[in-house]
Amino acid sequence: MRRLVLATANPHKVEEMAAILAAAGLPMTVYAAQALGPAPAIVEDQDSFLKHATLKARGIARWLAGRGELGATLVLADDSGVCVDALDGRPGVDSAVFAGPQADDAANNAHLLAELAARGLERSPAHYVCLLALTRVDGAPLPSLPGAEPSEVDLGIFVGRWDGEIRRARAGTGGFGYDPHFWIPGLGGPDGARSVAELAPEEKHARSHRGQAVRRLLAALPVLLT
Repeated sequence: MRRLVLATANPHKVEEMAAILAAAGLPMTVYAAQALGPAPAIVEDQDSFLKHATLKARGIARWLAGRGELGATLVLADDSGVCVDALDGRPGVDSAVFAGPQADDAANNAHLLAELAARGLERSPAHYVCLLALTRVDGAPLPSLPGAEPSEVDLGIFVGRWDGEIRRARAGTGGFGYDPHFWIPGLGGPDGARSVAELAPEEKHARSHRGQAVRRLLAALPVLLT
């Protein structure tokens, strides 16, 4: 079984990825980096999703190599966020800390709504982005991967984008992050839209930025397992 190490401390992401790989029939075991030892904290101080995901993937790969991990072990990192047109693309890479380093979802949403209110707006076009960066522990070049973006030879980059609208109006109890205020047109509701927090998990995954990126990753993984 090939090992896939996730550069995350979020156990829900590990469980989710393990379930996705199992459902796809891929012979891989999934671990959080922190489950393998005192993983280093990767400083996310760059200006793009690509740079953050790349830093995390390569940083954890180097740490694992120093611990004697097999070179063929894969490391996956993600960076994601919401980009709001009226805020010139913010919060973007700062989505998780929009209201400050210790901010939770409620604080970040409140800060985002205050920014809209300060501009006299009830809503704005916006989009979610998810970027996945995949690399080997030994940093060896990867083969050509279906669905991957052009990138440096040691990386597989998979991107998903979900367009919608940020609204000050809130609806739904599901999801996380900005989902209660991120509305998707064409899904019903009083004005033809529903918030992401109103969607069932399977419906969200079928449409979302993360779902898109993960499906591209799944199409590429068999190439690395042959």
